[in-house]
Amino acid sequence: MKPMYHDLRTLRLFAAICHNGSVSKAAVQMNMAVSAASRRLRLLEEEVGAALVMRQAHGVEPTMAGHTTLRYAERVLRLSDGLSASMREFQEGVRGRVRVSASSSALVHRLANDLALFSKSNPDIRIDLEELPSVETITLLSRGQSDMGVFIRGVSTTGLITYPYTKDRLALAVRKDHRLSDLQSVTFAEIVDEDFVALEVSSAIYRLVSEKAREMVHLLKIRVQVRSFEVMCQMIHCGLGVGILPGDALRPMASALGLCLIPLDESWAMRHIDIGIPASADTSQSLQKLLQALIPTPETATK
Repeated sequence: MKPMYHDLRTLRLFAAICHNGSVSKAAVQMNMAVSAASRRLRLLEEEVGAALVMRQAHGVEPTMAGHTTLRYAERVLRLSDGLSASMREFQEGVRGRVRVSASSSALVHRLANDLALFSKSNPDIRIDLEELPSVETITLLSRGQSDMGVFIRGVSTTGLITYPYTKDRLALAVRKDHRLSDLQSVTFAEIVDEDFVALEVSSAIYRLVSEKAREMVHLLKIRVQVRSFEVMCQMIHCGLGVGILPGDALRPMASALGLCLIPLDESWAMRHIDIGIPASADTSQSLQKLLQALIPTPETATK
Protein backbone atom coordinates (compact mmCIF):
# COMPACT_ATOMS: atom_id res chain seq x y z
CA MET A 1 0.00 0.00 0.00
CA LYS A 2 1.39 3.40 -0.95
CA PRO A 3 2.22 5.95 1.81
CA MET A 4 -0.51 8.43 2.74
CA TYR A 5 0.08 12.18 2.70
CA HIS A 6 -3.16 13.61 4.08
CA ASP A 7 -2.89 16.77 6.17
CA LEU A 8 -4.44 17.69 9.52
CA ARG A 9 -6.94 20.07 7.91
CA THR A 10 -8.33 17.25 5.77
CA LEU A 11 -8.61 14.95 8.80
CA ARG A 12 -10.34 17.69 10.78
CA LEU A 13 -12.74 18.25 7.87
CA PHE A 14 -13.53 14.54 7.63
CA ALA A 15 -14.25 14.37 11.39
CA ALA A 16 -16.56 17.39 11.03
CA ILE A 17 -18.39 15.72 8.12
CA CYS A 18 -19.00 12.60 10.20
CA HIS A 19 -20.12 14.51 13.27
CA ASN A 20 -22.42 16.86 11.33
CA GLY A 21 -23.70 14.27 8.87
CA SER A 22 -23.27 16.88 6.16
CA VAL A 23 -20.48 18.04 3.86
CA SER A 24 -21.97 21.54 3.58
CA LYS A 25 -22.28 22.01 7.37
CA ALA A 26 -18.72 20.78 7.84
CA ALA A 27 -17.52 23.20 5.14
CA VAL A 28 -19.16 26.11 6.96
CA GLN A 29 -17.61 24.96 10.25
CA MET A 30 -14.19 24.75 8.59
CA ASN A 31 -14.66 28.09 6.80
CA MET A 32 -14.18 26.69 3.29
CA ALA A 33 -16.24 26.38 0.15
CA VAL A 34 -18.43 23.29 -0.23
CA SER A 35 -16.68 22.44 -3.49
CA ALA A 36 -13.29 22.57 -1.76
CA ALA A 37 -14.59 20.36 1.06
CA SER A 38 -15.98 17.84 -1.43
CA ARG A 39 -12.68 17.78 -3.27
CA ARG A 40 -10.70 17.14 -0.07
CA LEU A 41 -13.08 14.31 0.85
CA ARG A 42 -12.70 12.77 -2.61
CA LEU A 43 -8.88 12.98 -2.45
CA LEU A 44 -8.90 11.36 1.02
CA GLU A 45 -11.09 8.51 -0.30
CA GLU A 46 -8.71 8.04 -3.24
CA GLU A 47 -5.76 7.97 -0.83
CA VAL A 48 -7.44 5.44 1.46
CA GLY A 49 -8.69 3.40 -1.45
CA ALA A 50 -12.28 3.08 -0.24
CA ALA A 51 -15.49 5.08 0.01
CA LEU A 52 -15.61 6.79 3.41
CA VAL A 53 -19.18 8.10 3.47
CA MET A 54 -22.57 7.02 2.14
CA ARG A 55 -24.92 9.70 0.82
CA GLN A 56 -28.38 9.31 2.35
CA ALA A 57 -31.55 11.34 2.01
CA HIS A 58 -30.88 13.05 5.36
CA GLY A 59 -27.16 13.63 4.73
CA VAL A 60 -24.06 11.45 4.86
CA GLU A 61 -23.00 8.59 7.13
CA PRO A 62 -19.56 7.00 7.46
CA THR A 63 -19.02 3.58 5.89
CA MET A 64 -17.16 0.81 7.72
CA ALA A 65 -13.94 2.20 6.27
CA GLY A 66 -15.15 5.65 7.26
CA HIS A 67 -15.59 4.62 10.91
CA THR A 68 -12.04 3.24 10.95
CA THR A 69 -10.71 6.43 9.36
CA LEU A 70 -12.69 8.56 11.81
CA ARG A 71 -11.15 6.80 14.82
CA TYR A 72 -7.71 7.29 13.31
CA ALA A 73 -8.42 10.96 12.56
CA GLU A 74 -9.64 11.62 16.09
CA ARG A 75 -6.49 10.06 17.58
CA VAL A 76 -4.23 12.12 15.34
CA LEU A 77 -6.17 15.32 16.05
CA ARG A 78 -6.01 14.72 19.82
CA LEU A 79 -2.24 14.32 19.59
CA SER A 80 -1.96 17.45 17.47
CA ASP A 81 -4.17 19.49 19.80
CA GLY A 82 -2.20 18.20 22.79
CA LEU A 83 1.06 19.32 21.20
CA SER A 84 -0.42 22.73 20.42
CA ALA A 85 -1.59 23.14 24.02
CA SER A 86 1.82 22.12 25.36
CA MET A 87 3.63 24.53 23.05
CA ARG A 88 1.22 27.32 24.01
CA GLU A 89 1.93 26.67 27.68
CA PHE A 90 5.65 26.65 26.92
CA GLN A 91 5.38 30.03 25.22
CA GLU A 92 3.38 31.37 28.17
CA GLY A 93 6.06 30.30 30.64
CA VAL A 94 4.89 26.82 31.65
CA ARG A 95 8.03 24.65 31.68
CA GLY A 96 6.76 21.42 33.19
CA ARG A 97 3.70 19.36 34.00
CA VAL A 98 3.02 16.76 36.70
CA ARG A 99 -0.01 14.49 36.67
CA VAL A 100 -1.17 13.85 40.23
CA SER A 101 -3.86 11.43 41.38
CA ALA A 102 -4.99 11.58 44.99
CA SER A 103 -7.61 10.22 47.37
CA SER A 104 -10.26 12.49 48.85
CA SER A 105 -8.82 11.99 52.33
CA ALA A 106 -5.36 13.11 51.24
CA LEU A 107 -6.76 16.19 49.52
CA VAL A 108 -8.88 17.47 52.38
CA HIS A 109 -6.30 16.60 55.02
CA ARG A 110 -3.24 18.32 53.58
CA LEU A 111 -2.48 17.83 49.89
CA ALA A 112 -4.73 20.56 48.45
CA ASN A 113 -3.03 23.21 50.56
CA ASP A 114 0.47 21.85 49.84
CA LEU A 115 -0.16 21.87 46.07
CA ALA A 116 -1.51 25.43 46.24
CA LEU A 117 1.67 26.59 48.02
CA PHE A 118 3.84 24.72 45.51
CA SER A 119 2.03 26.30 42.54
CA LYS A 120 2.51 29.78 43.96
CA SER A 121 6.25 29.30 44.26
CA ASN A 122 6.53 27.33 40.98
CA PRO A 123 4.18 29.03 38.49
CA ASP A 124 6.08 27.49 35.58
CA ILE A 125 5.00 23.96 36.59
CA ARG A 126 1.44 22.90 35.89
CA ILE A 127 -0.24 20.38 38.20
CA ASP A 128 -2.95 18.23 36.59
CA LEU A 129 -4.85 16.92 39.61
CA GLU A 130 -7.43 14.12 39.60
CA GLU A 131 -9.34 12.97 42.68
CA LEU A 132 -9.58 9.17 42.71
CA PRO A 133 -9.89 6.32 45.22
CA SER A 134 -6.56 4.85 46.31
CA VAL A 135 -7.01 1.65 44.26
CA GLU A 136 -7.66 3.61 41.06
CA THR A 137 -4.70 5.88 41.78
CA ILE A 138 -2.40 2.83 42.03
CA THR A 139 -3.81 1.53 38.73
CA LEU A 140 -3.03 4.80 36.92
CA LEU A 141 0.51 4.83 38.33
CA SER A 142 1.14 1.25 37.24
CA ARG A 143 -0.07 2.08 33.72
CA GLY A 144 2.10 5.20 33.48
CA GLN A 145 -0.99 7.40 33.24
CA SER A 146 -0.12 9.37 36.37
CA ASP A 147 3.25 10.72 37.53
CA MET A 148 2.53 10.83 41.24
CA GLY A 149 -0.14 9.35 43.48
CA VAL A 150 -1.20 10.12 47.05
CA PHE A 151 -3.12 7.29 48.64
CA ILE A 152 -4.05 5.50 51.86
CA ARG A 153 -1.48 2.91 52.87
CA GLY A 154 -2.73 -0.67 52.71
CA VAL A 155 -3.12 -1.26 48.97
CA SER A 156 -0.53 -3.17 46.95
CA THR A 157 2.24 -0.86 45.70
CA THR A 158 4.25 -3.36 43.64
CA GLY A 159 6.28 -1.51 41.02
CA LEU A 160 6.14 1.81 42.89
CA ILE A 161 8.53 3.84 44.99
CA THR A 162 6.63 5.11 48.02
CA TYR A 163 7.28 7.83 50.59
CA PRO A 164 5.47 8.43 53.90
CA TYR A 165 3.55 11.69 53.62
CA THR A 166 1.15 12.27 56.52
CA LYS A 167 -1.41 10.64 58.84
CA ASP A 168 -5.06 11.14 59.66
CA ARG A 169 -7.35 9.77 62.38
CA LEU A 170 -10.88 8.66 61.66
CA ALA A 171 -13.75 10.02 63.71
CA LEU A 172 -17.46 9.41 64.04
CA ALA A 173 -19.66 12.28 62.84
CA VAL A 174 -23.07 12.63 64.52
CA ARG A 175 -25.68 15.32 65.05
CA LYS A 176 -25.50 17.23 68.31
CA ASP A 177 -28.75 15.62 69.45
CA HIS A 178 -27.42 12.07 68.91
CA ARG A 179 -27.15 9.82 71.96
CA LEU A 180 -23.35 9.53 71.50
CA SER A 181 -22.62 13.23 70.96
CA ASP A 182 -21.22 13.83 74.49
CA LEU A 183 -18.64 11.04 74.37
CA GLN A 184 -14.92 11.86 74.27
CA SER A 185 -14.19 8.79 72.16
CA VAL A 186 -16.07 5.79 70.83
CA THR A 187 -15.22 2.22 69.83
CA PHE A 188 -16.41 0.59 66.66
CA ALA A 189 -18.38 -1.99 68.67
CA GLU A 190 -20.45 0.84 70.17
CA ILE A 191 -21.59 2.13 66.77
CA VAL A 192 -21.67 -0.95 64.53
CA ASP A 193 -25.47 -1.20 64.82
CA GLU A 194 -26.09 2.42 63.77
CA ASP A 195 -27.53 3.52 60.42
CA PHE A 196 -24.55 4.69 58.35
CA VAL A 197 -24.03 7.37 55.74
CA ALA A 198 -21.11 5.90 53.79
CA LEU A 199 -18.81 6.78 50.94
CA GLU A 200 -18.88 4.84 47.67
CA VAL A 201 -17.68 1.23 47.64
CA SER A 202 -14.30 2.02 46.04
CA SER A 203 -13.26 4.47 48.78
CA ALA A 204 -10.57 3.47 51.28
CA ILE A 205 -12.77 4.36 54.27
CA TYR A 206 -15.65 2.19 53.06
CA ARG A 207 -13.35 -0.77 52.45
CA LEU A 208 -11.71 -0.40 55.86
CA VAL A 209 -14.95 -0.03 57.83
CA SER A 210 -16.62 -2.90 55.95
CA GLU A 211 -13.62 -5.14 56.63
CA LYS A 212 -13.73 -4.38 60.36
CA ALA A 213 -17.47 -5.09 60.44
CA ARG A 214 -16.93 -8.47 58.74
CA GLU A 215 -14.27 -9.32 61.34
CA MET A 216 -17.02 -8.82 63.95
CA VAL A 217 -19.35 -11.03 61.86
CA HIS A 218 -21.58 -8.03 61.35
CA LEU A 219 -23.23 -6.43 58.34
CA LEU A 220 -23.23 -2.64 58.26
CA LYS A 221 -26.59 -0.93 57.83
CA ILE A 222 -25.84 1.46 54.98
CA ARG A 223 -28.74 3.87 54.70
CA VAL A 224 -27.18 6.33 52.25
CA GLN A 225 -24.09 6.03 50.04
CA VAL A 226 -22.49 9.18 48.62
CA ARG A 227 -19.41 10.23 46.67
CA SER A 228 -18.00 13.12 48.68
CA PHE A 229 -17.33 14.15 52.28
CA GLU A 230 -19.37 17.32 51.77
CA VAL A 231 -22.52 15.42 50.80
CA MET A 232 -21.81 12.91 53.55
CA CYS A 233 -21.82 15.67 56.18
CA GLN A 234 -25.02 17.12 54.70
CA MET A 235 -26.77 13.76 54.95
CA ILE A 236 -25.65 13.31 58.56
CA HIS A 237 -26.86 16.83 59.33
CA CYS A 238 -30.27 15.87 57.90
CA GLY A 239 -30.50 12.94 60.31
CA LEU A 240 -30.03 10.09 57.86
CA GLY A 241 -27.36 8.35 59.93
CA VAL A 242 -23.85 8.59 61.32
CA GLY A 243 -20.61 8.56 59.37
CA ILE A 244 -16.93 7.75 59.73
CA LEU A 245 -14.56 10.29 58.19
CA PRO A 246 -11.15 11.99 58.66
CA GLY A 247 -11.66 14.01 61.85
CA ASP A 248 -9.07 16.81 61.75
CA ALA A 249 -9.47 17.60 58.05
CA LEU A 250 -13.25 17.86 58.17
CA ARG A 251 -13.65 19.59 61.53
CA PRO A 252 -14.42 23.03 59.99
CA MET A 253 -17.11 21.58 57.69
CA ALA A 254 -18.61 19.48 60.48
CA SER A 255 -18.69 22.47 62.83
CA ALA A 256 -20.44 24.61 60.22
CA LEU A 257 -23.18 21.98 59.92
CA GLY A 258 -23.55 21.53 63.67
CA LEU A 259 -22.04 18.04 63.76
CA CYS A 260 -19.99 16.48 66.56
CA LEU A 261 -16.79 14.62 65.71
CA ILE A 262 -15.93 11.84 68.16
CA PRO A 263 -12.48 10.22 67.80
CA LEU A 264 -12.67 6.54 66.93
CA ASP A 265 -10.84 4.63 69.67
CA GLU A 266 -9.35 1.90 67.46
CA SER A 267 -5.74 1.29 66.44
CA TRP A 268 -6.78 1.01 62.78
CA ALA A 269 -8.43 4.45 62.93
CA MET A 270 -4.98 6.08 62.58
CA ARG A 271 -4.28 5.88 58.83
CA HIS A 272 -1.03 6.49 57.00
CA ILE A 273 -1.07 8.43 53.73
CA ASP A 274 1.77 7.75 51.28
CA ILE A 275 3.10 9.27 48.08
CA GLY A 276 4.02 6.93 45.24
CA ILE A 277 5.72 7.22 41.86
CA PRO A 278 6.36 4.50 39.22
CA ALA A 279 9.69 2.80 39.92
CA SER A 280 10.42 2.24 36.23
CA ALA A 281 9.71 5.78 34.98
CA ASP A 282 12.22 8.57 34.45
CA THR A 283 11.65 11.28 37.06
CA SER A 284 11.30 14.69 35.43
CA GLN A 285 12.76 17.81 37.03
CA SER A 286 9.23 19.06 37.68
CA LEU A 287 8.30 15.88 39.54
CA GLN A 288 11.55 16.01 41.51
CA LYS A 289 10.79 19.56 42.62
CA LEU A 290 7.29 18.57 43.70
CA LEU A 291 8.56 15.56 45.64
CA GLN A 292 11.15 17.73 47.40
CA ALA A 293 8.44 20.21 48.36
CA LEU A 294 6.11 17.53 49.74
CA ILE A 295 8.73 15.22 51.26
CA PRO A 296 11.72 17.09 52.78
CA THR A 297 13.62 13.80 53.35
CA PRO A 298 13.00 11.52 50.32
CA GLU A 299 15.65 9.03 51.51
CA THR A 300 12.85 7.34 53.51
CA ALA A 301 11.45 5.88 50.27
CA THR A 302 10.56 2.19 50.02
CA LYS A 303 10.08 -0.05 46.99
